[in-house]
Amino acid sequence: MLRKMLKYDIQAMSKTFIPFFIAILVISIFSALSMHLEWLIGIFGGATILFGLGIALFVTSLVLIITQFYKNVLGDQGYLTNTLPVSVDTIILSKLFSAIFWLISSGIVAILAFLIILMGSMDNVGDFFTSVAVVLQSAFDFISTPEYFKDALLIILLLVLLFIFAVLLIANEILHFYCAMSCSQIYPFTKNRIAGSFIAYLLINIPLSILTAVLFSAVGFTGTSFEWIQNLSGYPMMFIAILSVSLVILFLNILLYIPIRYILKNKLNLE
Repeated sequence: MLRKMLKYDIQAMSKTFIPFFIAILVISIFSALSMHLEWLIGIFGGATILFGLGIALFVTSLVLIITQFYKNVLGDQGYLTNTLPVSVDTIILSKLFSAIFWLISSGIVAILAFLIILMGSMDNVGDFFTSVAVVLQSAFDFISTPEYFKDALLIILLLVLLFIFAVLLIANEILHFYCAMSCSQIYPFTKNRIAGSFIAYLLINIPLSILTAVLFSAVGFTGTSFEWIQNLSGYPMMFIAILSVSLVILFLNILLYIPIRYILKNKLNLE
């Protein structure tokens, strides 16, 4: 059921995200052509519109994530959502995963737009593809060299771990919003649920920030307490550091998830 709900949530949000993605890429191509042809008016206009669309995409992403959860789970549509033969965990995770998917997609589109503009800034477009080919060839040569094979594997593991860390960090902020909105279901936040959600967000942020600082300090202190960790260098040290921070963020995500699940399961009031 999680897969089906996730598919539905992604499709529901695609009606807003995909037009923005297309608009940003089209404006990026226009700006790149303007730069390549040295058309100053086009460069200025395209860059201005692209900047505006980038901000609009970021704001739209946050607003959609917040409103989708509030309307589909806590608002009028919540009657339908909560009568589905699925668990509370399925509902929460579906909203969370779809939000992460679209935020990552937004980041990919932003990178593509940057690369398109970068390509347009070059005198010869072929130089861009030549540079990409050189980078890819260098990476392949590095991986295929026996003496560097171990380092290459560590770099790949680091990149995978960095991606996981980024996903956990995105999930942390989304769960922070979800937790604040869920608190609007309990007294005294029920008096004005929108204002209550905003106040709950600020109140949750205080202990969450303190706990985050304490946990990071504890991780740093633990790292300096073990001699074998201090003797590490280079990629192994980076791997341990990113893994430790990722585990802290994962723990914080669980702490945010627990009250969301409890409130939606036991305190949900859609009146």
